Amino acid sequence: MRLKPWASSITEVRRDSLVTCGIEQEEILRSYRYEEMVYLLIFGKSPSHIEAEMLRAVIMSHCSHGITGQSTLAVRMGVDCGSSFLTSILAGFLAGSGQHHQGGLEAAMRELQTLALQDDLKPYLTKRLSAKQRIIGFGHRFHSHDPRSRILMDLCDQHSFGSQYVDVARRTEEILLAAKGIHMNIEAAGASILLDLGFPPELASLIIIIGRGPMLAAAYMERLREGNPPFQRISVSDVIPGEE
Repeated sequence: MRLKPWASSITEVRRDSLVTCGIEQEEILRSYRYEEMVYLLIFGKSPSHIEAEMLRAVIMSHCSHGITGQSTLAVRMGVDCGSSFLTSILAGFLAGSGQHHQGGLEAAMRELQTLALQDDLKPYLTKRLSAKQRIIGFGHRFHSHDPRSRILMDLCDQHSFGSQYVDVARRTEEILLAAKGIHMNIEAAGASILLDLGFPPELASLIIIIGRGPMLAAAYMERLREGNPPFQRISVSDVIPGEE
């Protein structure tokens, strides 16, 4: 049996030429922004200006969360162990991949997909709240109203962007705000935009990797510059709202 060779329609490689999704490499290098290239690779077509702008905003919103997240702590501990940046950043992504941290974006996307299927959202949410079930993507340990989610929704308004999932995120927030005083957080806001852009939940981690990576690099270098000896005592304090 003759094996069929691997083939891909993403990038055509010719002598002295690369063509990705029909776009010459010269055009990409001279004029494409990073978020446009991400969109091109995932969907096989160039984004509109608004699609590119909304994707850019979601990526940027995930760049910096401070140093108390478990992923950042893992990177800093990698420095303390004398590990390379590559090893440390991999540790950060692996340690933080659960749904309560870096996996929260995918979990929120799946939550919004479930919410969008409900014929009547309010009784469904009321039932889940009565059962003390968490609505993923809503509420935050520090922020009463996550500034990143607020800005992302402002951008949706500014660009007249959003359909099914931005709508269900906003309706859910309205119901939860009245019932529990809870706003959506960065994950529900970003998840709703990504879903309305057409991103599948399976690719949510891509946004985490390309968004969060620079922050982890900064945290690695900051810890390296501190020059701390290995095995020092660890002291980490979260911000307590009202006691900053």
